Amino acid sequence: MKIIGQLLALAAFQLNVWRITSLSMPPPGGPGGPGQGPPGGFYSPPKPGQAPPPGGRGGPPPPESLKQPGNAQDLGGFLQPVPSNAAVGPEAITPPQFEMFPVYPSLETVQGGGTVRTYKIPVWAERVQYYLETEGRPLKASVQLWIGPIRTTHTLKTDVENGAETPYSGTLTFKKNIGPVLKISTSSSYDLPIQCGVFVPPPDRSAQLAQNTIDVFENCNSAEKIKIQGGSTQGGGGAVRYWKIPANAKSVQLLSWSRDVGKKSFKLDIEVLQGPNNKRQFYYLQCGGSCQPYHSVIQTPGKGSVIRIQNKKFVEDGLVEVAIVPYEMINEGKEGGDGFLNAAPTQRG
Repeated sequence: MKIIGQLLALAAFQLNVWRITSLSMPPPGGPGGPGQGPPGGFYSPPKPGQAPPPGGRGGPPPPESLKQPGNAQDLGGFLQPVPSNAAVGPEAITPPQFEMFPVYPSLETVQGGGTVRTYKIPVWAERVQYYLETEGRPLKASVQLWIGPIRTTHTLKTDVENGAETPYSGTLTFKKNIGPVLKISTSSSYDLPIQCGVFVPPPDRSAQLAQNTIDVFENCNSAEKIKIQGGSTQGGGGAVRYWKIPANAKSVQLLSWSRDVGKKSFKLDIEVLQGPNNKRQFYYLQCGGSCQPYHSVIQTPGKGSVIRIQNKKFVEDGLVEVAIVPYEMINEGKEGGDGFLNAAPTQRG
């Protein structure tokens, strides 16, 4: 009985101590106020516009995005392009001279299994930009521009290993006063959803994009802009061209245009390789051509990336010029740039 009494007394003492400890816990953020609590304690973030106290764990409130009124029927609002000059991991990214794409405030999830989303483009527009990504799964999707019920002037089919590591951004150009419809659809696999964003540039922004396209296309050197000839009418393959991507190029611009070589439409197979025939990204591109250049950005993370493009049209009307130009560059102090190779491109036909 004496031992049992001692145990009960000890238990009562410990319970009393624990209860006092729990009631005397410091307020959220510690006794010094928000942001100064011990690790693992409660934390109250600073109020909007209030700087965090010295030594605190809080940070200044994020700046509000500059949202402009969206006048692109049913496409929602849009954000102004913001230079991507923030450091990414241990590598400092050099922003491009001209930011081509906006910052999408949100992305729409399109489920797999052949799900379709359509976007009606305003009659006054002459360009539309779109963005595709996933949460780490393969990016398998199709993008088409429809004019009327039976005519498509643009088709892009994607087959990418990792849509989070290598998302895709494209800019489409078309004639005014036609009001086309942009159609985005997923693959037949139900477990491959995608996220997409669509943006219709206002007239002033569209003029800037047009001038940038002309500047990039006309200022390319002979190693960056190459002509690709189509194949024979008997079904032979078209010409194949290669671009070796610099090790410090995080992403590159792809610009295809037949303005100076016949003004015909084009069909291309575009592959991004890393290693011998190791296709990390594949795109099938069909576009109008003549007055409708196609301008996109392809991600090329890591070293040893090579872009291989094959012309899929006939020899008599399949000539097109394709330019591959760096877009975002990694600080050369980290990686070291080797530049584009000036070796003559190969041809298969």
